[in-house]
Amino acid sequence: MDMQHLVKQFISDSKNIYRKLRSRGEELSDLDLVALREQLHILDTEAGHLQDLKSDGITFMFHGRRPESDKPYIRKAV
Repeated sequence: MDMQHLVKQFISDSKNIYRKLRSRGEELSDLDLVALREQLHILDTEAGHLQDLKSDGITFMFHGRRPESDKPYIRKAV
């Protein structure tokens, strides 16, 4: 598989995981959640590094910044 296809598949899978996390995420252990967050951090770091290498002064969406994930997410009651 080429990289573009892998990224598109990851995004599609991530949307599915997001929906499952919203509906049944409490079933995951703390260890599972830590592993998920760590993997997302690793991917974000590498994507940011590659974007910085490719940018050569070009500003990308988010005005050159990574999306902020340290803000608390308030989940609406279902």
